Parts: sequence; structure tokens; C-alpha cells
Amino acid sequence: MYNDPIIVMIIIFAVLAGGLIKGTLGFGMPMVALPIIAFTIPATTAMILLCAPIFLTNFLQIKFREGISSYRFLPMFLFLVFGLIIGARLILEINLNTITQIIALSIIFAALVNCFGFKINNIKNTHEKIITSIIGFGSGILGGLSTFYGPPMLAYIVAVDLPKEKFVRTVSTMYFIGSFPLYGSLIYYGFATKEDLLLSIFLIIPAFLGQQIGTRIRHKINQKQFRISILITLIILGISLFLKTI
Repeated sequence: MYNDPIIVMIIIFAVLAGGLIKGTLGFGMPMVALPIIAFTIPATTAMILLCAPIFLTNFLQIKFREGISSYRFLPMFLFLVFGLIIGARLILEINLNTITQIIALSIIFAALVNCFGFKINNIKNTHEKIITSIIGFGSGILGGLSTFYGPPMLAYIVAVDLPKEKFVRTVSTMYFIGSFPLYGSLIYYGFATKEDLLLSIFLIIPAFLGQQIGTRIRHKINQKQFRISILITLIILGISLFLKTI
């Protein structure tokens, strides 16, 4: 499979594009890269290839040296881990086409919510912990099946309207924490070969380059217009990937 230079070039391009969006918006690596890669190879293999790039790009955007800004979403992140462990076990029982459809619908959902999203204000702390715990667990189940644990949580975080830099750090923390149980489970259940993991490590290079370019873009362009164009692109990718499975 990796002997085909066209497939390898598509994978590199997808990761570079994912890194670019990640650097610009603070999220979007798997939502952009995964559907592109899944057009050429099985979805589960595409998930594994993004393992190292996702670890790196999220680690860089957490900015550990600045400390922990808030424990507000800790319950959501903890329940996310539980859900991911369960969801990763369920992936053994599900057809690959179904997994691809879940990925496609998740992309469309995330894009639509962020295009026409709503705002949540003045919610009580106790109520928010309950709500975010449920969202985290449900996201974990979804993520275990598709690696897309972000969309429901992302929709909530967007709705509470965090400041831009705090939003980026929170979302990166979410993806970083979720990566450990998710990819650990996929590797444990035998979805990763040695070749997949080696290529994943190599893909750190285009991911890093894309993220650095995206970070510079974030400070120089109209964020609103760029965000809308990316979300439209995600909707198109999601619909195309869904139609591919019919």
C-alpha cells in the first residue's frame, strides 16, 4: 500500500493541510486529514497514521509553560477517557463502512454547529459539570468508533464563547488527553502495523510545518472569513466521504 507514491503523497498532503488548519483555528487536524486519507486507504488505518501528528500538534498548542488556565472542563475530559475505552472496544464489532459513515456525519455535524452555532451563558457550575460529563462520555463512545471525539465537545466549548487563546489551549488539551486511551486501545486491539506507526512518526514533519504556517496565518487574516471557508470545505469533504460508502 505504501509502495504507491501517489497514496503516500496524498497522505502527506492531507497531514500538511490538517496541520495548517490546526495552526490557524486551534482544531481540525483529524477533521481535515482523515477524510482525505480515507479516500485511499481503510479508515482504521487512516486513524493510526494520524496518531503522532495529533500528539505533536496538540502538545505544542497546550503551552504547558504557561500553566493550567482552568479546571472547568476536567469532568468532561475524565468521562471522555472512560467513553473512549468503551468505544474502542466496540470498534471490533462494527463494519468499516459504518465507521466511515460515522466519521463523515461527525464532520458535517461539527461544521454545521460551528457555522450556525448558539451561545451558552450564565449556566450554573453544578449543572455544567453534569452536562459536560454526559457530553464527554458520549464523545468518548463516538471517538472510540471513529477517532472523532471532538465534535460534540467542540460544539459546547464554542457555545460558551471562550477567549480565542483560551479556546485553543482548551481544545488542544481535550485532544491530547483523549489521544492516550484512543490510540492505546487501537494499537492494543491490533489495528496498527509497524509500517503504520513508522509512517505516522514521519508525518510529524508535514504536521509541524503546516501548524507553523497556520499559526502565522492566524495573526494576519480575517479569522471569521477564513473559518467559514474551512467549515464549508469540511461539509463538502464530509458529504463526499459519506457518499463514498453508499
